[in-house]
Order: sequence, then C-alpha cells, then structure tokens
Amino acid sequence: MSPLLRIAAAAAAAGLAAVTAVPGAAAAAPGPATGNGAWSVGPANRSAAPAARPFFSFEAPAGATVRDVVRITNLTEAPISFKVYGTDAYNTPRDAGFALRSAEETSSDVGAWISLKAASPKIPGGKAREIPFTLKVPGNATPGEHIGGIVALNTAVESVQESGGARVGIRRAVGARVYLRVTGPLTPGMRADGLGVARTEPLVPFVRSGRGTVRYTIVNTGNQRISPTARVRATGVFGREVKRWPDRRIPEILPGERTEITLPWDGPPALDRVTVRVELTAAGGIDVRTQTRFTAVPWAALLVLAGTVFVVWSVLPRLIRRWRERAGLTSGETGVFM
Repeated sequence: MSPLLRIAAAAAAAGLAAVTAVPGAAAAAPGPATGNGAWSVGPANRSAAPAARPFFSFEAPAGATVRDVVRITNLTEAPISFKVYGTDAYNTPRDAGFALRSAEETSSDVGAWISLKAASPKIPGGKAREIPFTLKVPGNATPGEHIGGIVALNTAVESVQESGGARVGIRRAVGARVYLRVTGPLTPGMRADGLGVARTEPLVPFVRSGRGTVRYTIVNTGNQRISPTARVRATGVFGREVKRWPDRRIPEILPGERTEITLPWDGPPALDRVTVRVELTAAGGIDVRTQTRFTAVPWAALLVLAGTVFVVWSVLPRLIRRWRERAGLTSGETGVFM
C-alpha cells in the first residue's frame, strides 16, 4: 500500500515583506496558520512582533544563519505523531498553483537549508508545540528569492482509497510557507515557450463551428516571483480581429518554475490566414511577446466535395447508361435518321 500525500500551504501575500528573524523563545499567542481542521502550522508569534505573521519571511546574505520558531497546533482531541521537515516549493504545471514537495522528494534549495530541533513530535490533543529551527544560507547561494516551506505530516494513514486496482493510503500534511531573499540584485525575467494552436474541423464548415485550443508555457527566468498578466488575441487576413480572450492574471510563478496555459477556442475560422499573439506583462517593466500563424482550410469538407464530384463524373454516367439499356432506350444501330 503506497502512501499518497496531500499538503496544504499558507496563502502568499502579493509582496515579500522582509522580516529579520531573531533568536529567542516565542510568545504564548499563536500566529495565523494554515490548517486542515485537524492541525495547523505557522510561525510562532514573537513577543516583539506587532502582529502575527502569516508566513515565514527572511532576508539574509549568503553564508548567514537565520533562526526562528514554527508552531504546530493539534486541533483534535487525540494525540497526533508528526514528521516535520523543510522542503522546496514549486508551481503545479497546469494552473501555477503553489505546492510543497513531499517528504520522499529531495530538496535542493531552501528546504535543504532548514534544520529543525525536533523532527518527530507527538502532540497531545488540543495542545501546541513550538519547534525552533535554523536556516543556514550557503556561502554560494545565488541572490534573489528562494521559496519553500515547513511541513507537518501526520505519520498515520488516515484513510484508504482504491486506485487502479491498488489500495492507496492517504496521509495528510500541512505546510507553512518560507520566503527567503538572499541579499543581492533582483533580476526579474520571463519568457513564453511553445505557443501553438490545435483545431478540429467540422464536416460542414460555415454551418457548424469547429473547436480549437491555444496552448503556451510561461517560464520564470528571473530570481524573483512574478505574477504576469496575459493578453491573447487572434487576427485574420488584413489584420482584422477574429478572437480576443479576456485578460488573465496568472498566479504567482516562482523563480525557475513554469506553467502551461490552455485557452479554449469555440468557432475558429474555417478559411483564413490566422495569427495568434500572446503578450505577457509583469511588474518591473517586463513585456514579453510571441506569436504563431496557421492557415485555416476546411480540408475535410474539400475532400468530401472532391469525392462527391468524382462519383458524379465517373459513376453516375455508367448508372444512367445501364438504366437506358434496360429500358430499351438505346439501340446498337448507328447512322443518320431523317
């Protein structure tokens, strides 16, 4: 029985607020945390903090060590045994959702730099545990944002599901986000890859509408998060606009990550020379543009028409001749009749 891990992560704020962590015991009041109804994970509030923190946010130079405290609260009445670990964040490929890697996956960035004082706590029902941790920034860490999280995984299998004939154990996890900015210049960047259009043609064009799909991939090539706005439109011959999709704000894409965007297209032109243009803009003056072209020809309908013409010109005369012969409308004689 293989485990299936579900991780919930705290919602990110639009901007990164630099908060310098200081060593010391956390105050009794808990900060806001991400939870699943059974337990929650979040920063422990500090006595000097004016307000609770929604996530961990640090700024430090390469080679520095940051210290802080994570608070895990058991919201049930029964004790829960946890596995607590640091991990890297990534974007889900299809929707750019924020996700944290599971305990079985290897972290190579900020998740690998986190060391927890207690990695296997057992927390009684209705109680909380505050666990100190250190984040040691390597001396060769690159400037910019490094994003991950601290995850509390319930070590017990909570339920079992059938999947493809196999039994799959469900273990849930909750994570608090960690935003680290390593001192140095920020170099935002973005590109669009793989713009393409897929279409299906109706057998009867201009009467029934076809269907299409526009796909492209957004890649964050810089060292900070970006949340671009995408504008997509299609033009035909002489530049006339045949389709414009609503402007779309893409969720935050992490440095080095990518996400694929899919746009449905109802009723693409049946006969036209079409150009599809994508424009991506983001804070910092980023403006990326790409385009692709295709020629829309109703090949299926043309093939049907050609087949019909072939039948008319080759088969139909033979059928008419046979019918005339059977009806006695033809004679084998030739000559001139007066």
